[in-house]
Amino acid sequence: MFSSLDWAIVGIYLIGTTWIGHALRGPQATNYDFFLGGRNVPWPAVAASSIATTISAITFVSVPALVYAADGNFTYLQLAIGGIISRLIVAYGLVPHYFSGDYYSPYDFTRHRLGPRAGRLISGLFLLGGVLGQSVRVYATALVLELLTGWALAESILVIACFSIAWTWLGGIRTVIWTDVVQFFVLVGSAIFVLIYVIAALPIVGLETLANPSTQEKLTVFNFTTDPRVAFTFWAALIALPFQNVAVYGGDQLFVQRLLCCKNEQAAKKAVLFSMLGEVIPLIMLAVGLGLFIYYETFPLDPTFAPMVAEKNDRIFPVFILSVLPEGVRGLIIAGLLSAAISSLDSILAALAQVSHRAAESVLPALKDITLSRALVLMWGIALAIIAMTYETSTLNLVDLAFTMTTYTYGPMIGLILLSIIGLNRADWAIPAVIVSVGLVAALNHPNWLGLPTEGAVLAWPWLFPIAAITTVGVAIGLDRLTTRNREL
Repeated sequence: MFSSLDWAIVGIYLIGTTWIGHALRGPQATNYDFFLGGRNVPWPAVAASSIATTISAITFVSVPALVYAADGNFTYLQLAIGGIISRLIVAYGLVPHYFSGDYYSPYDFTRHRLGPRAGRLISGLFLLGGVLGQSVRVYATALVLELLTGWALAESILVIACFSIAWTWLGGIRTVIWTDVVQFFVLVGSAIFVLIYVIAALPIVGLETLANPSTQEKLTVFNFTTDPRVAFTFWAALIALPFQNVAVYGGDQLFVQRLLCCKNEQAAKKAVLFSMLGEVIPLIMLAVGLGLFIYYETFPLDPTFAPMVAEKNDRIFPVFILSVLPEGVRGLIIAGLLSAAISSLDSILAALAQVSHRAAESVLPALKDITLSRALVLMWGIALAIIAMTYETSTLNLVDLAFTMTTYTYGPMIGLILLSIIGLNRADWAIPAVIVSVGLVAALNHPNWLGLPTEGAVLAWPWLFPIAAITTVGVAIGLDRLTTRNREL
């Protein structure tokens, strides 16, 4: 169903975006240019880039599926509460610390405050979480390419990885940011177009489906249940998710690296605060999901695609794009979606390469800075592609899979950043604190490992972030004060 015109649009889009990234890449003489863009990237571009990285292929592909599902609704929208709270905390609580010195990452700040061992520890957590979490985004878009081209999933992943490595290799973080800006406008415009198209395509009878009780239930936004095994609840959004979002926007180098490209602290604060506008995107995508539900209630799903959607519910939006949208528009949307995956991957490649550079230069001292940085981009690109291939057998939906992958690392990361601000008499206590935190999260995620009869996780994934962060801080401070008291006695 993908025509020559569609393929031509995809090709023109990728070539044009690559040219824009090349034209705006600026000088690439040093790692300061490659990883921080010379610290002169305009804050509106940084804000748009942050939003584009947040929405990515996961939001575009899987959020509509959350509403389309038989028991789906709008409760995912509650997550915006945590996103708004966390950005305020990052802007006024963390950004001033990151601009207080010549830091390339939040982990440099931790290294400065708690010493090199703590710096290596938090860098390792980021590397692990970044690879696990971002590889899910690659997998999400590979599902679309698999459906579109008939390629095997592994081949689709390799195409994404090759373009991502090339874009990052080309111009470092500046290329990443400017290609993100293009992707932002294409994806948002595509989502709005699809929503309008679905509404226009429905007859009056179809629109009357909105009055059905089953459809009305899908409009539910708030879930006030206190069941800790339910992920999308008001209480999780208000209490737990700010921890996760602070870790994302203030502890994950994928996002902090963009902030550090701003000219100064004030520009970085503006970029964080204006990125709150990104919380509108999930609302648009949820509305698309509702539109798809009503559309396929009116026009039953083609039997050719029905088994594929039954196997993986995340395929419903790609199926609609390929089987319903007109020629040309179909190509532009798929191009934007492919660009989102490439952009997500090249963003994490730049961050992974920067964070691992310090360790790599001690192993490969003969390589020049830029040569080593690009070699690291290649290495991490291959690693992400290999891990993305392993998710084919997962039974989780992509949203839950993406968040679950980061429960082990985000909590300890934000805990270590908090300890960097608070300070410790003996910084080495951060290491056993992280070990206890990760072990606790593993036990809560997999109680069967301890021989307990409980099936599945003890708690929904949002609650694991505050538990891990508080455990990290509590254990480290507790051990620090205990040893200090013993010395005084």
